[in-house]
Amino acid sequence: MSGSTSDSSAVRPGGHVQGIQFDAVVFDFDGLLADSEPLQIRAWQEFLARWNCQLSNELINEMFGLRVRDSAKVVQQRLDLPITADEVMHGRDEIFLELVATELPMMKGSREIVTWLRDETRLRVALATSGHRRYISAALGVANLEDAFEVIVTGDDVQNGKPHPEIYQAAADKLNIDASRCIALEDAPHGIRSAIDAGMYCLAIPNEMTESIPGHDVATAILPDLIAAREWIAERM
Repeated sequence: MSGSTSDSSAVRPGGHVQGIQFDAVVFDFDGLLADSEPLQIRAWQEFLARWNCQLSNELINEMFGLRVRDSAKVVQQRLDLPITADEVMHGRDEIFLELVATELPMMKGSREIVTWLRDETRLRVALATSGHRRYISAALGVANLEDAFEVIVTGDDVQNGKPHPEIYQAAADKLNIDASRCIALEDAPHGIRSAIDAGMYCLAIPNEMTESIPGHDVATAILPDLIAAREWIAERM
């Protein structure tokens, strides 16, 4: 079972990693493995154009790492749209899933680190993503990663989305590994906080869209890309 906690003892800032031991690596998906966040923003902007609205940079930053249902609630309330949050979610999804079916750029080193962990190490590999299962199933197919993860936990599988720790707790539980023996990889502060509060170590790998958002500094280490993350893990195995 996962050793969950929400107090400051779960926070392991960079440098406090002497003697680290781990049995599993748990990945985020959007913005970490897949360069999908520009597509998400494009889908949101196309959808909101129907009401002559658009997302501000501030609102975009607030939404990074959230489940689409939680983002839809934020958008519906902040922009005072004349439809329900569910209608917002489904309208945005219709556009986004069409985009994903034809284009889904992957982050540099994403396939390599996942297949290396799965095929060449003793470590177990899981996915803990805010994306809903329909999207993740399609995206993993497009990315040729359908069989890459032993455990997949999506935003549909939990009551509370990131930054709540439930999704990482669920991943550890499904692996039957204590969360303190897992390393999470995340790009956005909401996800980093989720992993840390679940009791995991967390490597922050911010991208161009999330690097300016405050909150990466609580991670175990901040790395430039997935290639560096692979090296970090290999050095500590």
